[in-house]
Amino acid sequence: MAIKKSLGKFGSRFAFEFFLETMHDSIIQGLKKYLNTIKAEDIPTMVRDGSFPDLAHLDLSAVGDNIEHIEKISLVRLVEFIAEARPDLATAIMSLGDAGAEYVVKLRRHILGSLKRTEFKPDENVVLGHCDKCDKKWPDKKDEAESVTRCPFWGAGEDEPEKPPEEE
Repeated sequence: MAIKKSLGKFGSRFAFEFFLETMHDSIIQGLKKYLNTIKAEDIPTMVRDGSFPDLAHLDLSAVGDNIEHIEKISLVRLVEFIAEARPDLATAIMSLGDAGAEYVVKLRRHILGSLKRTEFKPDENVVLGHCDKCDKKWPDKKDEAESVTRCPFWGAGEDEPEKPPEEE
């Protein structure tokens, strides 16, 4: 039974990494748009005041209704995404030391809170795969969706168990 749970966790982690790889460019573009009105000089004031960029500029529509994947993005990965989207802002945040790190924690919480209250439509090049057994969804590129024959979360498909592993 432990192996089955481990394989389920591995499958879930694999699906998450696949999701990030598939959506990477969309996530970076969404962050660029979200952060485009901010200057590096604004960061110390924003950190001191605990203010965040206007969420009206945040567009992660390619994520679809897979918010549970976004929630798994660690603080380190968020900083990496910010550094890729806006290296100047990442440098400004990191130059503030502990205050900058605390700000990133609050920014992540702020973004996730707003995303949970928002409904997204998938990007035109992305379709949502769906497993009838575990009822989970994942994004797939349109041209690759037909080739997916197994659930990335628990491996349902040919010669697989009848039901998904139980949640912990």
